[in-house]
Amino acid sequence: MTSRKIRLMHSDDFTAILTLQADCYPQAFIETAKTLQQKQQLSPYSSWVITLNEQVSGYLFCHPWLGDKPPALNTQLSHLPEMADRFYIHDLAISPNARGNKLAEQLIQHAIEWAISANFSQVMLVAVLGADRFWQKHHFQPLSTRLPAAYGEDAVCMLRQLQAPL
Repeated sequence: MTSRKIRLMHSDDFTAILTLQADCYPQAFIETAKTLQQKQQLSPYSSWVITLNEQVSGYLFCHPWLGDKPPALNTQLSHLPEMADRFYIHDLAISPNARGNKLAEQLIQHAIEWAISANFSQVMLVAVLGADRFWQKHHFQPLSTRLPAAYGEDAVCMLRQLQAPL
């Protein structure tokens, strides 16, 4: 039987996270360990890993954000906005060896539930490398936001409205 668990990310996960990032993205999209660690430290309760049989098999970096302009890729943030108006999904990666196990869907659902409980009314992200079709299946809609060139020519800023639990 396969065991899986979503838990908060911690510092000793970063070796696995950097390996996953390298396995999932071309070099132009690789962020430094320092950049990713800073994002996790700025919002320690909204970045998770998912394990499959006790191995880190995916990660999701998220944080509060303000406005339609997403943070630049591979840029360290000195702070998060005090008056955030949305929850921002910065990066999602699943090990190629673990794909097909619905790990991405579980991480996304976990993040959405967390965002609702934290009283966010919307979630934003930048879909890269043609991932906008994947995110549309999760109720994200394209925005007309102009994106920095570092995100790639086919990058799409996307937004999902959230509903509070009944």
